[in-house]
Amino acid sequence: MEAERSLGCDIAVIGGGPAGIAAALSARHFGAEVILVETTGTLGGMSTGGGLNIWCGNAFSRLQNLIIERYNRRTVYDVEDLKCFYYTLLDDTGVKIITHTQPLEVDIEHGVINSAIIFGKGQKIRLSSKVYIDATGDGDFAAMSGVPFTLGRPSDGLTQPLSLEFQVGGLSDDAIFPNTFSGFKELEDEMKRWIDAGKISKPAGHVILLRGIQPHTAAVNMTNVNRVNGADILDRSRAEVLAHRQVLEIIPFLRECVKGYENCYLTSVAAYTGVRESRHFSGEYTLTEQDILNQTVFDDWIVSNAKYCFGIHSLTEVASAHDDNIPDYHGESYTIPYRSLLPKGIINLLLCGRNISGTHIAHSSYRVMPICMAVGEGAGLAAATAIHQNKALREIDIHCVQKILCEDYGAPAPI
Repeated sequence: MEAERSLGCDIAVIGGGPAGIAAALSARHFGAEVILVETTGTLGGMSTGGGLNIWCGNAFSRLQNLIIERYNRRTVYDVEDLKCFYYTLLDDTGVKIITHTQPLEVDIEHGVINSAIIFGKGQKIRLSSKVYIDATGDGDFAAMSGVPFTLGRPSDGLTQPLSLEFQVGGLSDDAIFPNTFSGFKELEDEMKRWIDAGKISKPAGHVILLRGIQPHTAAVNMTNVNRVNGADILDRSRAEVLAHRQVLEIIPFLRECVKGYENCYLTSVAAYTGVRESRHFSGEYTLTEQDILNQTVFDDWIVSNAKYCFGIHSLTEVASAHDDNIPDYHGESYTIPYRSLLPKGIINLLLCGRNISGTHIAHSSYRVMPICMAVGEGAGLAAATAIHQNKALREIDIHCVQKILCEDYGAPAPI
C-alpha cells in the first residue's frame, strides 16, 4: 500500500449525489475551499448512476433550476448528459473532486472530527476539514462518526424496498406510460399473475413506466427487493443479484402485456440498485409527519417549500400499497428545520439529503431528489457561513443563511 497522503479544506462533502453536489456548489459559491468525495466514478447518485430520469416532488434550489433549464423545463432529463454536466459545473466552480474513494476511518476528539481517512485503489488520504457534510444517503460517514441512528420502520426495522432502474427502446408511437399510483389495475393484476406463475421473481410487482427523453424510449421502475438493509453490504449485494434477475424477466412482460412495447428492447441498466430508506439519525430536532401535515414554519428553516406525498412503497409484500396507516396529505408545502441537519454528539458535522433527522413516515416525503438538493444547498450555505463567521455550526445566525437563500438564490420565503 502506498504511503498516506494529506489534503485539507474548509468543507468536505462526503457523497456526490444531488444533495452533495448542491452542498458543494453553494459552499464554494460563497468562497469556501471545498472537497467533494464520491465512492463511484459517476457524480449525481440516483439522477445519473441510479438511472432515475425524473424529478419526484419539488423544492426550490438553484441546482434543480439549472437542470430544468438545460432540458427545456421538462421534468424528465437526460441521465447520460447530466453525468457530464455535473462534472463540468463543479469543476468550473472550483470544487476539488475526488472519486473512486470512500471514508474508512474518522478521528474524533471531544465531539470534533479532526480528520478522516478516505480510501480507494489501495491508497489512503487523510482529509482534514473544518466542517464535514454527510451526503452519502445511507449516512455512512455519520454512522462511522458514532451518531446514533435507527433503521427503517420503528416497529420492526424494515425499510422501503430497493429498486433497479432500467431503460427500454423500440416503443411504438402509441406506447402508454402506466403508473401504479394513477390507476392501471388490469395491468397490475396481470403483473401479479406473472409473478404467481413464477415468470417474474418475487417481490417485483409495481408497474411504473416513465417517458424517456429520447423518442420511443421508457424508463422502467418495476424491480423490487424487500426485507433487505441497504446500508448492509451483504444485503445490498443480494439485492443487486435479485434486481438484475428481475430486469430480464420484466422485458417479456412488457412485450406481451403493455401497449406499444411489443418490440421493446433493453438499452441500459442503472449502475446500482437504488435505496429508498435505511438509517434515520438522531438530530437536534426530528422532523415528523405531523410537522409536514401542519405545514409548520420553523424559525430555523433551511428548506422553505418542500412538497411531496408520503411515498411509502410496500415494506413486506409484492403489492405496491404501503403497509402503514399513512396520513392523508394533499401536497401543501412545508419547511425543514436546520436543527434536523445537526447530528447529536458531533460538533462539526452536518447531515444532508435523505439522512437528516426525521421519522420513518416524514422521511418518505423528504427523501426525493428535489428536496434533497434543497437540503444540500442550505447545508452548504450554513457550512460556508460558519467558516466565514468563524463560528461553530450550532452558533451561526441561521437568519443570515435564510436571507442568502431568499435574496441571492431566489428561494420563496415560507408563508
